[in-house]
Amino acid sequence: MLSCRGLVNRNLKTKIRYNGQEYSDPRELPPEVRVAYEKANVGEQFESGTDMPESERKLYDDVLGAIENNGEVTLPAAEKTEPFLTKRELVVVALLGLGLASLIVARIVG
Repeated sequence: MLSCRGLVNRNLKTKIRYNGQEYSDPRELPPEVRVAYEKANVGEQFESGTDMPESERKLYDDVLGAIENNGEVTLPAAEKTEPFLTKRELVVVALLGLGLASLIVARIVG
């Protein structure tokens, strides 16, 4: 039987390290971290990792990742998005705008 409690043993160290700080008790952790810590330690039991619901598996993986990295969390890089207009399209829009402005000025002056 696979259990979150069995896989995440809080007695491995006497101190909990998170974001460069040490905590001697889980109650000292920031609230959002403490909730994840407690869920991981009081979790349901499963026969295998594949039996774990996806949301709980993600939480379990996140908690293990934070423990392995001493509380340092690395966010994935944001995907690079394409600009709304290409450079060539920007030039065309600028030229059209300049041409339109010139026509307006010519009408006003002339």
